[in-house]
Amino acid sequence: MRRSSLLASVCLLALGLGGGFLAAGAIPAVAADPANDKAAADEVVAKVNGTAISLSDISLADEEMGQALARLPEEVHFQYLLGMLIDRRIIALEAKAKKMDDDPMVKRRAAYYDEKALRDVYWVQMMRDKVSEKAVKAYYDEHIAKAEPELEVHARHILVASRDEAQKAIAAIKGGQKFEDVAKSMSKDSSSQEGGDLGWFKKGDMVPEFADAAFKLKAGQVSDPVQTKFGWHVIKVVETRRAKKPTFEEAHDDIMRGIAREQGTKVMEDLRKKAKIEIVGAEGQRPQVAPKPAQ
Repeated sequence: MRRSSLLASVCLLALGLGGGFLAAGAIPAVAADPANDKAAADEVVAKVNGTAISLSDISLADEEMGQALARLPEEVHFQYLLGMLIDRRIIALEAKAKKMDDDPMVKRRAAYYDEKALRDVYWVQMMRDKVSEKAVKAYYDEHIAKAEPELEVHARHILVASRDEAQKAIAAIKGGQKFEDVAKSMSKDSSSQEGGDLGWFKKGDMVPEFADAAFKLKAGQVSDPVQTKFGWHVIKVVETRRAKKPTFEEAHDDIMRGIAREQGTKVMEDLRKKAKIEIVGAEGQRPQVAPKPAQ
């Protein structure tokens, strides 16, 4: 995906919007500049009764539907969106022929999506400088390049329902049984048949109680019983290491999303403070939203 496309999508995600995006150089749902937008509109991919469907239309449809289609192969994803737009255009042209333009429901929906378009485009333009390549690089240099590599642990565990069972597991291990064998016979976790093997993980990957206990252990040590919301654990650290630092390119997109979320939250909080917001009616007195008609 082009960086301009990612930036637009990330800015929308910071506002709680956006779906999936097309790979292989997709046209941005909200272009990073007017020149890109015009170029996208000129790339026609289909025509319906003489009216054009462009790559920019595909990108907007992807913003709407992409999350639901995220698991589809790229080519199937594209063809689904194109087929949906062709069908939509056929019906829309038929509706125009039936003089539906002035229908109150059409006007209400048009006003709704006009407001959404204003919000989306303005938000991306407003956020562009805050989620710049310079900001991403500065974050990487400060928080990743200069930081000490994060510690990772490779551990096994036994999960049981009570402290007494955990103590029995520890006693069996101290009595000479292999940790893996005790895990297979006693653990209720899905990892039991792999001898309780959890693989490598960072501290933030686990619930706090489990992580605190695991990261205090040295290689080969077995913990006392540890309680979490899942039950009681006995943990054995197999080995520890320092995680490999991601390159700037590897970390780029995650950093961009993080900056967008942080900056988007600040901007939205400021805008809400300036706005005069009135919630009309008590909770129990508000009218109900009309149910959707049966399909």
